[in-house]
Formats: sequence, C-alpha cells, structure tokens
Amino acid sequence: MKFRLLAAVLILILPTGCAPVRKVVTDIRQRSAQEEKLSLAVELIARGRTDNAAVLLDAIIIEKPVRGVTDEALFRLALLRLPSEPRTGDIAKATMLLDQLQRDYPDSPWAHQALPLSDFIAEIPARIEAAGELRRQIKSLRDLNLSLTRENKELRLNLEKLKTLDLELERKLKP
Repeated sequence: MKFRLLAAVLILILPTGCAPVRKVVTDIRQRSAQEEKLSLAVELIARGRTDNAAVLLDAIIIEKPVRGVTDEALFRLALLRLPSEPRTGDIAKATMLLDQLQRDYPDSPWAHQALPLSDFIAEIPARIEAAGELRRQIKSLRDLNLSLTRENKELRLNLEKLKTLDLELERKLKP
C-alpha cells in the first residue's frame, strides 16, 4: 500500500522535475528515522534507562520538526526533566519544554496533555514557599513547646517545694 502511494506521488511529481522527488524522499527518510528514535526512546524509558532516552529525545527535538514525533518527544523529555524533588531551577527545564510544545504544536494531543501539567508545575514554587513557611511555623511551635515543657517542669518543682514548706510550717505550728 505504501509503495503504491509512493509510486502515485512520484508519477504526479515527475513531470515537474527531480528536485521535488528528492525532497519528498528525504522528508520521508527523516520522518522514518525520527520515528525510530522516538520508538527506541520510549522503549528505553520503559526499561528505566531514562538518561539514554533523554539523549535520543534531545536529538529528535534538535532535528527538523516532524509533527507527531517532535511534539511527543518534547512532552516525554519534559516528563524526564521533572525532578523527583522539586526545586525551581530544575523545574524551569521541564517548563521550557512544555511551553515550546504548546507554542509550536498547539493542536497536538501532547500539547493538550501538557496544559494541566504546566498549570500544576506553575504552582510548585508557591507550594514550596508555603511548605517552607509551614516548616518555620512547626519549628517555632516545637521551640515554644519545649519552653513550655521546661516551665511546666519548673512549676511542678516549685509546687513540690511549696508543699514541703507548707507541711513543715504546719508541723511547726502544731504543739
């Protein structure tokens, strides 16, 4: 089927010259090569070899854009660039790739999937700041709790001393 389609395209293009035919053949070869790289990258991700997959995905993104391949590569690479422990510097790499995907391929299904992910990532710095504020509050409350525990202990000791003094005073007052 592909051969017949290619033959039909060649017959239509031949009267116009060889240059367009070479371009079509070159484009088909480039698309095929990029599809193979993407397929291999997906396989490497499944095996847990994400560093090797990232190299292939980077190569796809650098090459001439191919709709359906480059957009998927951008999305998958953005996922690989997300850090396990969010820090704003690391998040910027993933955000940049997702922004590029949405800008260059707005109608891609991968861009549609990237939208909620981008929104979630955008909230991370605020969540990190809120978590830091909570840690400071927790530390402050622990310090306050420790201080109150010391004061409570001190008050118990003073109460015991007062009881002892009260008993001694009571003994002295009794004839």
